[in-house]
Amino acid sequence: MDKDYLRLPEYLKRPIASLDNKENKSVRKILSKYNLNTVCDNARCPNKSACYGCLTATFLIMGKTCTRNCRFCNITGGIPDPLNALEPKNVANAIKELNLQYVVITSVTRDDIKDGGANHFAQTINEIRKNSSSIEIEILTPDFLGSKEALDTIIKAAPEVFNHNMETVPRLYKIARPKADYTRSLDVLSYIKENNPKIITKTGIMVGLGETKDEIIQTMKDILNSKVDILTIGQYIRPSKLHLKVDKYYSIEDFKEMKQIALDLGFKACVSEPLARSSYQAKETYNNVVKINNLK
Repeated sequence: MDKDYLRLPEYLKRPIASLDNKENKSVRKILSKYNLNTVCDNARCPNKSACYGCLTATFLIMGKTCTRNCRFCNITGGIPDPLNALEPKNVANAIKELNLQYVVITSVTRDDIKDGGANHFAQTINEIRKNSSSIEIEILTPDFLGSKEALDTIIKAAPEVFNHNMETVPRLYKIARPKADYTRSLDVLSYIKENNPKIITKTGIMVGLGETKDEIIQTMKDILNSKVDILTIGQYIRPSKLHLKVDKYYSIEDFKEMKQIALDLGFKACVSEPLARSSYQAKETYNNVVKINNLK
């Protein structure tokens, strides 16, 4: 049988968020009020039910159309709409209504904008802090085509956590994310840490695309050489038949082994679970890193 049609393992299944759930309806109402997108909806995140149930979400800024077309991602590629100048303020107001103390902000890739949207990220961070200076902010950004000027804008805004995902091993970049560059992404992570060591850096990879164990370990070493603090590892799940096939479903034990390898190599924290995604356990992981390393 073709691997595409293998039954999804039970440990990868999650219930669909109920529209009748009180918390779910509350989150959706606030998102609708401010005309906001979330990666939870647009990327079909398997943890959406759990997050909405806790009255939280990962905000997706700069629209919901990406200028790239990575073959693993469910977000639509194409020509995006112009940036919404009101979005930074709207995100801040939604966060205030949700009473969040830790927030994750991500975006589509906007190669059509000169700075890749770095200033829009900075404006969003600044608006959030106008409402509360105590909120801890994690951002998950595109590579900004490696622009140091764009990265300097992010550094000046000083989020608590800067995340840029490596996604996969270098051999698979051409098929999984053809418009990205492995070395450029490593350099983005290095640049942030080198120019503001106080910012916690983070990245994520997915497994199940055909990578080998040796390739995973070498990628971990490359990431660690870029001074990254936190690593997330999750199982690739095919969003549709138009996306890349799943080559392998890793077991729960496999993920435990990968976590131990990462910690042994020297990462300050590693979240390695079948359904781990970039923002999965983000607040808890951040707090553990801060506590263990006496960063506050």
